[in-house]
Amino acid sequence: MMPLAYAREGSLVRVSAIRAGKGLRRRLHELGIVEGKILRVVKAQGPGPVIIEIVNNTSYVYRGVFHPYPHIATGERLLLGFGVAMKIMVEEVGFP
Repeated sequence: MMPLAYAREGSLVRVSAIRAGKGLRRRLHELGIVEGKILRVVKAQGPGPVIIEIVNNTSYVYRGVFHPYPHIATGERLLLGFGVAMKIMVEEVGFP
């Protein structure tokens, strides 16, 4: 398990934990970044934001409530600041 900011560019990663406060967890949840989500790392090295791409965009049940993500399309790219990316713990699941 490692922070998203340290993932290899081009790799597929699964979100395994989010180590953040309530506000940031809620914001990431609104973006569709939750535990179990598969992401592709587009850019993680060097200065600037970490760029990720949503790979699987399925609905899920969280605390007994159904949560669809119609506003986040599969393949959509998101930019995250380095500090935020350090709080998202991931594990690599593939490298195409």
